[in-house]
Amino acid sequence: MKKMSYQTVTIEKVERSCGLCEKYAEKHMTKQPKVAVLSCEGACSRGEIARRAANLVAHRLAPEQTVRICLGGAFTKESGQRELVRRAGQTLAIEGCHLDCASRMMQGVLPALDARIIRADSLYQRSLPFGIEEVPEELLAKLAEIAARQIVVQYLDDRTEE
Repeated sequence: MKKMSYQTVTIEKVERSCGLCEKYAEKHMTKQPKVAVLSCEGACSRGEIARRAANLVAHRLAPEQTVRICLGGAFTKESGQRELVRRAGQTLAIEGCHLDCASRMMQGVLPALDARIIRADSLYQRSLPFGIEEVPEELLAKLAEIAARQIVVQYLDDRTEE
């Protein structure tokens, strides 16, 4: 059995919150729990594709089934975003690479979280450089679309919208 090691992160508690983020969470709290979609927010091309794919899944391809989670809001503060993850029937963590940062971050604040990890870079089967500026905008959009569509087909039912 693999022994786990941990590091401790200290984050300043704040009273302020993002009103837009909380309003979005409140709106989705009044409905049946949805599939929570969080993603890598990394600065590399793979992280950018994961982030875009998550937005496509939650806002365009399957908005009735999913709710997009603000990783920063959910990780750094006891907030409506964190509550959306808590009450979700399922959580999809669309990761940019094998570091699985988004899901590991959320497990740090919600230890019982059992997110389904989807590595976007395995869905489009293409080697990319680190820098977003090194990848044409059209290719970033195309690869995010490929990943998002595969995620909908593989992890969500056929009640999706186009």
